Amino acid sequence: MTKDTKFKPGQSGNPATQFKAGNPHRFGPGVSGNIGGKSKYRTQFEEAFNDALVTQGSPEEAAQLLWEAARSKEPWAIQNICQRFAPQTQNLNLTHEVNNDGIDYSKFTDEQIEQLESILEQADHQPLPLESGEGTPPVA
Repeated sequence: MTKDTKFKPGQSGNPATQFKAGNPHRFGPGVSGNIGGKSKYRTQFEEAFNDALVTQGSPEEAAQLLWEAARSKEPWAIQNICQRFAPQTQNLNLTHEVNNDGIDYSKFTDEQIEQLESILEQADHQPLPLESGEGTPPVA
């Protein structure tokens, strides 16, 4: 019998690494690969590394190294400098509808929205009389 060594989508070529029921070291479909979370050694390393970055050199030295890399046409260094001098502008457009009244307010200009707000504000201060004619009189 010949061994099928051809790779198949979603399957490992090594049978020893394939998922088997009851094997806690292999991950089946839909199971995260890092059940234990970030290693404490990784966290300790990152803390020590960041501390060394802050205490070992001066900001001037770091800037000098960055400029040298940029002058050597290193794309990452050029990008880093550009981001520091001209940070990307970020726009956030939120739409929140409490009651879906079927109106798409994004199609209005700022001026039209201000007019609507003014109209709604006026309507909010003047209670409408009831059909029977009873109610509070409009505030003058």
